[in-house]
Amino acid sequence: MKHFTRTAFVLALSALVASHTPAAIPTGGLTITLEEIASGLTSPLMLTNAGDGSGRLFVVDQIGQIRVIENGLLLPTPFLDIGSKLVTLGTFFDERGLLGLAFHPDYKNNGRFFVRYSAPRAGDPSEPCNQPGFIVGCHTAVLAEYSVSADPNVADPGSEVILFEVDEPQFNHNGGHVAFGPDGFLYFSLGDGGGAHDGLADVPPSHGPGGHGQNIFTALGSMLRINIDGGSPYSIPPDNPFVGVSGLDEIYAYGLRNPYRFSFDRGGTNELFLGDVGQNLFEELDIVVNGGNYGWVTREGAHCFDPFNPTVPPAACPTAGLIDPIAEYDHSDGLSIIGGYVYRGTSFPDLSGKYIFGDFSQDFGPTGRLFYIDSEGDRSQIFEFKLGANNDPLGLFVFGFGEGEDGELYALTSTNLAPSGNGGQVFRIVSSKGDIRITQTAQTIQGGEEILDIVHDSGLREFGGFDFLIQYDPSALSFLGADEGNIYADYDWEFFTFRFGPSGNCSNGCPTGKARIIGIANINDGAATPSSFLLQAGDVFTRLRFLVSNDRTLECQFVPVRFCWFDCGDNS
Repeated sequence: MKHFTRTAFVLALSALVASHTPAAIPTGGLTITLEEIASGLTSPLMLTNAGDGSGRLFVVDQIGQIRVIENGLLLPTPFLDIGSKLVTLGTFFDERGLLGLAFHPDYKNNGRFFVRYSAPRAGDPSEPCNQPGFIVGCHTAVLAEYSVSADPNVADPGSEVILFEVDEPQFNHNGGHVAFGPDGFLYFSLGDGGGAHDGLADVPPSHGPGGHGQNIFTALGSMLRINIDGGSPYSIPPDNPFVGVSGLDEIYAYGLRNPYRFSFDRGGTNELFLGDVGQNLFEELDIVVNGGNYGWVTREGAHCFDPFNPTVPPAACPTAGLIDPIAEYDHSDGLSIIGGYVYRGTSFPDLSGKYIFGDFSQDFGPTGRLFYIDSEGDRSQIFEFKLGANNDPLGLFVFGFGEGEDGELYALTSTNLAPSGNGGQVFRIVSSKGDIRITQTAQTIQGGEEILDIVHDSGLREFGGFDFLIQYDPSALSFLGADEGNIYADYDWEFFTFRFGPSGNCSNGCPTGKARIIGIANINDGAATPSSFLLQAGDVFTRLRFLVSNDRTLECQFVPVRFCWFDCGDNS
């Protein structure tokens, strides 16, 4: 275990640069919808997968729990609960908690995984974290290793091995992400220690005389990289930039303010994308490289920064050796960038190569936004997604993103600013190009019949048939059957059937909670062909009928019903 505190400051900059103001983010040409797959969480910050072929999704909840989504259902028992190890979280707002999770590349065989969390410490009475103010209480940033138990959906809470610790002077700017790179090494991010201005406007300076961002002798304000398969508790990759020279060996890149979320592109050259949260004016998106210096506290984004006058960028500043962000935006478009992922799934070809990310909020209210850039084109141009047919506002805080083993992407949101309540949700990001959706036609109470339609929802598109696999919660719903949609009467489609239960053929019988619905426009039986294969927005493929349980313990709960194309495993 290595434990670090603040040390010396090194400055090696030269040259001058002028500032410019980024343009407002326009709405792009891509439309998405959000398909809810989990709710009732408190503060979901990230989602990842174990890479073990199980298809499970693991959700990090800030309050100290890792939750499992298996076969579309949120399991009631946490995979891991370390809430008792955390600092007491603020009830209005907090950036501490359980922040990151990464599974070992060989997790299927060794059961090892790694977490980042905020542990309490008393601290010195003179420290900023012990001074009266917004949020009081000191903490240590911890990187720890755990192992799975004999139950694949439950970790062994007694298996903790602490790998790395660093004391944080304030509650915020914790970074917190953890991920394995394509080189097999473990990467994790730490912010500058919190407060504002990298501590330089404090009296005395709370982060030392030059701040942490440009201090190559502290872990704070950096991306770190270690080898957890060598040494005790780890070894240093030999090509880390400060190995054998002055500087902290663990540092991979530095000059960062709050590197909250990062990810490696599965495609291309596996570039490392990072969203670094700004202070007063600018949010930045970076490509992180070995030894890179990203400028904080000399710059905020691509703009010179003055810690004593933070709302007015100086006309020029020393910038030799600093790396520009690939994209940035100002605070008229959002307050905190939330880094995401390059889409490399197969369900939505129109999203391929798009780096999907977002912003937490425009005004500390539930006004988060979802953005994208073309990672294979002009990376400087940020676009906002259209949301659904009406381009409705999201109306939620955006806390994080996630990637499934299949490359599909997820957005994590909440109705609440603070890590409290149960307003946390996980959504699958679904392209609306040729969008098909489930819509509620008739609503009922316990013991009644619920009617849902599967509808084509995005303009004219040609279909020759459909093959849907319906998934529902059998503890709350009983599948009664399916009926033909309007396309049979209006366009003379020829074949329709549905199958469910042991006698169905959803892969050798439909398991409980699944049904298969099949329709074909023309069965080549010699009869006249349909009058149209071209469907319009609002056309209904099929109507589903469910009986709602009489169980009053389910009252007022959200019960999901999902569908996918059976033949290809997606709904593209």
